[in-house]
Amino acid sequence: MVEVHSMWRTELWHPLIVHLPITALLLAAIAGLLQFILSKANAKIALQMCMILLVIGVAGGWAAIYTGLLAYNIEVRKICDPKVLQEHELWAYVAIIIFSVALAIHILKKWLGKKFVIPLNIICGALYILGAASLLYSGHLGATVVYQQGAGVHKPKPDCSDYIID
Repeated sequence: MVEVHSMWRTELWHPLIVHLPITALLLAAIAGLLQFILSKANAKIALQMCMILLVIGVAGGWAAIYTGLLAYNIEVRKICDPKVLQEHELWAYVAIIIFSVALAIHILKKWLGKKFVIPLNIICGALYILGAASLLYSGHLGATVVYQQGAGVHKPKPDCSDYIID
């Protein structure tokens, strides 16, 4: 009997984990930017949504960084151009650090006076744009590593003999 490759290989933990924080962080950025065009009551709701999504996204993002490092150590030797993987890792760090700073600012706003709220909201707005751009570029590079270089992808033999289950 031929064993089918496991879906629980270490290098596959990263794609299993990474999609929730990507979605949460992009939605946090959208909610955070919406505050500038919504009415005061709706802007408050958007900021609350943004805060919740930032917490989920930043926590999940750091987990994705960790699992990405595990996958990197396995896949870097198997792909044609490891520089793309290194660039993916760099932009993932940039994105998660930007969103972590935005989350820290959100938390600090609770303790700072009202005179700091507007400038900090503007700073967060800039961070949302930069974070989303960094995250989207990192995602593009990750997709390039998977779909153009086959990182983490099992490649069956031409006759699929290693995929047949007895």
